[in-house]
Amino acid sequence: MQNSERMNKSFYSDTPEIRYGETDMAELARNPCRFGCDVQIICTHGTAEISIGIQSYRMRRGTGLFLLGGGLVHAVGPSADFRVRMLLYPKDVMLKALIPVDTDFLNYLHEYPYFDYLDGGDSSAEWNAVIQWMDMAALLFSRPIPHFRRYIEQNFIQSMLMCMYNAMPFGQMPGISDSARMQLVCHQFVRLVRENGAQEHHLPFYAGKLGISPRYLNDIVARYFDGRTPKQLIDGQLTAEIKVQLDNPLLTVSEIAEYFNFPDHTSMSRFFRRNTGMTPKEYRARRKSM
Repeated sequence: MQNSERMNKSFYSDTPEIRYGETDMAELARNPCRFGCDVQIICTHGTAEISIGIQSYRMRRGTGLFLLGGGLVHAVGPSADFRVRMLLYPKDVMLKALIPVDTDFLNYLHEYPYFDYLDGGDSSAEWNAVIQWMDMAALLFSRPIPHFRRYIEQNFIQSMLMCMYNAMPFGQMPGISDSARMQLVCHQFVRLVRENGAQEHHLPFYAGKLGISPRYLNDIVARYFDGRTPKQLIDGQLTAEIKVQLDNPLLTVSEIAEYFNFPDHTSMSRFFRRNTGMTPKEYRARRKSM
């Protein structure tokens, strides 16, 4: 039980209540983090790549990410003026708030977490609305709420999601053509890897979840990811997840290997060296010297 509690505290960044903040994400540039809560990020200044392991998103003013279910977050190459507004949502509150929300809309959020509110322009009603919601969040959640906090949080999330739903470009959602269907499968695969890549390392698991053959999954992923195979994407996500945990000095390599479902630390070390060119010990030494 003691080891289990230690692993839970070490491997997840969660929150018991809605948290609002404005940040340059410098800490997440130095040390990527796996969030166990839902995360919303709105970029207000500068540029950066936000990596979630299997994919990266170019952030600039007017763009946002909404990661339902949380996941790995790494700020890569932020500019000196990079700034974001962030909201962290507790999973239990989010689950209650999602009950009345349309299922197709939730699926859309899962498959397409990246938003370009300005779409290359200087202003838009949608971007102004997002900023107003962030201003409301700052007002509500930057100070203690002595009474009815859970009701306020749930009402805030429901109202925000319903406003997002009304502004959503559903005409851009995938249609029923073969090409659109294959593209949707790719988005679903990415979502599954983001959510399960820490423990599930093998292609048949993902093909089974998608209800298709491993060969068909290979074909469509290669088509939409510039020839990369599903296994390469799975291994890339797993490598990124391992790097996050190697930054935690409280965990031994054996504990990390156990968490990631490797038979032993030697197997994980071989995997990590094959994908990075260095052993976990060498990676830790390099990070310490930075």
